[in-house]
Amino acid sequence: MFLKPLKIKSNNQLKGTERKKLYEDILAAYPVLTDNQVQQLIPKKEALSLIKIVAYSGETCKLYCVSKVPMFFQFDQTAPLLYPTIYTLWQYPDLLYSFKTHEAVIAKLVNGASLMLPGIILDGPPTLHSYGKLAKNTPVAVITEKNKAAIAVGVTAHSSEDMYMAGGRGKCVDILHIIGDSICQLGKPLKRPQLNPESPVTEIIATKDDDLLIDEPENSPNNEELTDSATQMLNDLTMETDNDNDEPNATPQENNIDLYTDVTLNEPLDDPVKEMDRLLEYCLLKACKGIKKSELPLLSSNFFKNHLLVACPSNQTIDIKKSSFKKLSVFLASMKAKGVIDTTILKGVESIIYIQSDHPLLKDLVINEVSESSDLDNPSAAPVVSECYKVTADVLPILSKFGYEKGDIMKKTDIRKCLMEYIKTENLQDGKTLKINPQLAGILRTKESVITLTIEDGINKFIGRMTHTHQITVAGTTLLHTGRLEPIDITVSTRANKKKVTLVNNLEVFGIKLNEFSKECQGIGASATITDVPGKKSPSVLVQGNQVLYVYKLLTEKYRINKNYIRGLEYAPKKRK
Repeated sequence: MFLKPLKIKSNNQLKGTERKKLYEDILAAYPVLTDNQVQQLIPKKEALSLIKIVAYSGETCKLYCVSKVPMFFQFDQTAPLLYPTIYTLWQYPDLLYSFKTHEAVIAKLVNGASLMLPGIILDGPPTLHSYGKLAKNTPVAVITEKNKAAIAVGVTAHSSEDMYMAGGRGKCVDILHIIGDSICQLGKPLKRPQLNPESPVTEIIATKDDDLLIDEPENSPNNEELTDSATQMLNDLTMETDNDNDEPNATPQENNIDLYTDVTLNEPLDDPVKEMDRLLEYCLLKACKGIKKSELPLLSSNFFKNHLLVACPSNQTIDIKKSSFKKLSVFLASMKAKGVIDTTILKGVESIIYIQSDHPLLKDLVINEVSESSDLDNPSAAPVVSECYKVTADVLPILSKFGYEKGDIMKKTDIRKCLMEYIKTENLQDGKTLKINPQLAGILRTKESVITLTIEDGINKFIGRMTHTHQITVAGTTLLHTGRLEPIDITVSTRANKKKVTLVNNLEVFGIKLNEFSKECQGIGASATITDVPGKKSPSVLVQGNQVLYVYKLLTEKYRINKNYIRGLEYAPKKRK
């Protein structure tokens, strides 16, 4: 936002009433700050000025400076938000929710890029609340793994739930203000302090795959266009990082982790990183043996999810972040360099286009784990669909009493339990009748003339004020779908020469792998392929002929899908009388 030069419209000292209003606005925007802390940010004896500026994009902005140090800024809108600058966050690092990223990403952010989800460092495996509980356009800070002092301020590009559902891809933060930009030039030159993070993060090996970490807009400034201040600050950050990592006798070859060409898993390794590297290579080679040429090209994400993870031995778990590669694209590039696979990137999406079946690594592969029964033979592998509800602002006043927050997922039994406990605490139950108090009347939106309801009607109305979701658990993996759950859709259409084909859609929602399902359909002697159907969001399985009855039986008996989640049985061929 402020990387390019800006224009100053005015620069005025704030009067006593204006200073008092700013004081109140800061307290309202950030309730976590106490009166004393706000007074430390805006001391009474220090000069407080308001600078009105025009950004390069033409957007006007107000900048509040204390002793010529920018502390807060807000855009000229009907309901402007008050954003802290990085200088304010250096004093109070916990003022905004922070996203942690790698030191190597700073250079890209300074060039005008947005922070992407793959560039975020999480404290553990991704969960529903790994990205916080934030709405879209929420102000956030950006910090690095070795220093809690903020390097940028921005707004979330999506809600936290949408970030989790994106599967680690896409935009995370739109950067508004970053260290070294034009706002920093208006104030005194300050050096970024060293604030140790609360929990140390394992050192990340930098890679060249910057496309996944950042999103560079077409009109982003070039390095030559950066101001001297931005360049100098970036150099200081780089020098600080280099000094932390310098070792007098270290060489690039010693810092890199070699891959093992012997991919058998007989002997454990002492180094967990090397062990994870070897497990990844073993699973990739095992997966490549089971892929036919007709299945290529194959999206790298689908390959990882449907083939590589499946090839992992049952007593081990793949976590690519615990390897030396850190990202799937880097690992695939390593295997491409060895000549095992060949990949291509089209419109930013990577696909595997070729597998060298006669490669020595594939020929010498020894699959040493005992063959296990198929997941379909295990009852626990059957998808379990549960109806859930998301806590909304309407019901939060009651559910917050029981420790729930906005956006939390609850089952109907838990909601009923909480509401019944609330009714008993407030003494609102009279047999099977619910007496409505003002708080319940506001939530249930009942008419003024309605003062009682049956307990069941009250519970149903209360649940109706929440967002309906579906939770699908497949082989230990839980997926959330907001709103109506699309069932598996079976249709019959006519192709050339009046030949009928059966199309099956929405299989992946229930954890069914398309390639395995198509092979099952070939068991009746009909060809089956995976195809894209216009109007459908996901690929469908196409089976020659009218095979509705066979597909329905396969889904209900072998995959154990509840018949309530299958649609299209009416297209089955009619029995002749």
